[in-house]
Amino acid sequence: MSEESLREKALELHKRAPLIDLHADTLSSDKDTSQFISGWSCKHLDLPRMLETGIWGEAFSIFVHPKWANGDEKAWLELAEKELGNILSAVSESDKLALATKSAEVVANAGKGFVSAIIEVEGLHSFGGELDKIDDFFSRGVRIFTLTWNNSNPWATSCMAESGEGLTSAGREAIARINSLGGIVDFSHSGEKTFWDTIKILEKPPICTHSCCKSLKDSPRNLTDDQISALIDLGGVIGINFFPGFLSAKKYGQTTSADIVDHIQHIIDLGGEKNIGLGSDFDGVQCLPGMSDCTGITLVTEQLLHRGFPEETILGILGRNFLRIF
Repeated sequence: MSEESLREKALELHKRAPLIDLHADTLSSDKDTSQFISGWSCKHLDLPRMLETGIWGEAFSIFVHPKWANGDEKAWLELAEKELGNILSAVSESDKLALATKSAEVVANAGKGFVSAIIEVEGLHSFGGELDKIDDFFSRGVRIFTLTWNNSNPWATSCMAESGEGLTSAGREAIARINSLGGIVDFSHSGEKTFWDTIKILEKPPICTHSCCKSLKDSPRNLTDDQISALIDLGGVIGINFFPGFLSAKKYGQTTSADIVDHIQHIIDLGGEKNIGLGSDFDGVQCLPGMSDCTGITLVTEQLLHRGFPEETILGILGRNFLRIF
């Protein structure tokens, strides 16, 4: 199949596939983010390019860097509120963007020609120590809760920590609260002990919104084969991160969409055909593999077609697998 034919087929699939990306930091800012709606050329992601690419939904991160506000935990909550406001404002001000809190809403929104905004909190530290905010943010649309960022917190140990308790007793209370609400726990950035402690007490399939395979690239941010197998057994989903540093040992400029598909193939080889998604980390990473922005998702679909992946498998990877647990 020629390159032109591959692209035509990929775009045709995007019209039918629930194309969903599981992680972007585009609206994680205390600055003005209103250009997202009209076109934001300095970013990887904006609404016009999402519509062009056929993206049905994006999981927008509420991310507060622990160094922001000089490490003032109480100020972190104010920043998280600001970022949630960015997402909800974009929804209210656009006639092509709608909030989605479950799969049926993603499908209904797509039927109306809307892109769905799915909301996740990246790191429980963002609540500034006030875990009752789990309920508050859930009531305003947050559905995915990433336990840690690269920093450990009083509830869980990060993958970047040399040692740690894993899931603390307070963390178990946080998981119980997320369970009771019907939220989804995200293990991206979590330490291995946190992972193994937590999977024992989950009531819904978990997710790794933006992670890769450690056996293909040895990084603390990537998942071991045992972790991947456990996620498969639990019916969870792994969104493959597009960051070259998590994909390959090659120089960043040498990575391509083929490296993304290598990680997809590895998970399939472990039995996880129904457990893969895409978790780009748009606007959370400094470079992408052989692409400049979100329109590059089409290159991933083309690569899947080029390698002869069955259409049903591709549709699952692009979004059906995630909709199963959302």
